Amino acid sequence: MPSFKIRTDQDELMDDFSITDSRLTSALEQLRLVNQWLSGYSTTMAAIAPFLRSRQTTRILDLGTGIADFPEYIVRWSRQQSPPLDVEIVAIDANPVTVEYARTALKGRLSESANAKIKLEVADALALPYEDDSFDIAMGAMFLHHFAQTKATAIVKDMQRVSRCGIVINDLHRHPLAYYGIYALTHLLPASPMVQNDGPLSVLRGFKKEELEEIAQAAGLENFSLRWYFPFRWLLTTVTV
Repeated sequence: MPSFKIRTDQDELMDDFSITDSRLTSALEQLRLVNQWLSGYSTTMAAIAPFLRSRQTTRILDLGTGIADFPEYIVRWSRQQSPPLDVEIVAIDANPVTVEYARTALKGRLSESANAKIKLEVADALALPYEDDSFDIAMGAMFLHHFAQTKATAIVKDMQRVSRCGIVINDLHRHPLAYYGIYALTHLLPASPMVQNDGPLSVLRGFKKEELEEIAQAAGLENFSLRWYFPFRWLLTTVTV
């Protein structure tokens, strides 16, 4: 039985950039379903949607975008509002193979005009190549748990630097029910080997409430909120309307 007292430092397979074949691309596709079924999108939108509705135009930075499914969801949602909302998203990932796959995937899923609202770039979250206040919001969904405490703190601090109006972090709650639940789902359903490995491991790399509070405080966040969402997700944000 794994320990849930401290975060594991075991790397996920998705963090191995030497894996560039269907093991990676199949996992990226399946993570879209995970985020849809297990409240990934709705958790992030709990913070972002009210902010988007309060403005005519919003510019967002998405860190660790993967297949860019969160930007895709946000752009679709924005265009369905009445009147439609103007949202521009710069979506970054450190893995060039992932970024190229995401570009191809978006071309097949979005109209040309919607796709133009998302700009995909290869960039390191630990060294963001953007000036201060370049974006309205900086967000990371299911991303921060890939990093140890010190690096996670540095990322959050830099997210705050590049965002004018605040940050949004959606990540996992490290809990036995979350671990065994995702283990069962990924082994009962036709999940890829990478998802079977990384799903439970992601939970072990996830956070307790006090750990996220410590990261937020060490990063110098002011007036942040931290809320739990079903099933086993934390939403850390400084965005207000």
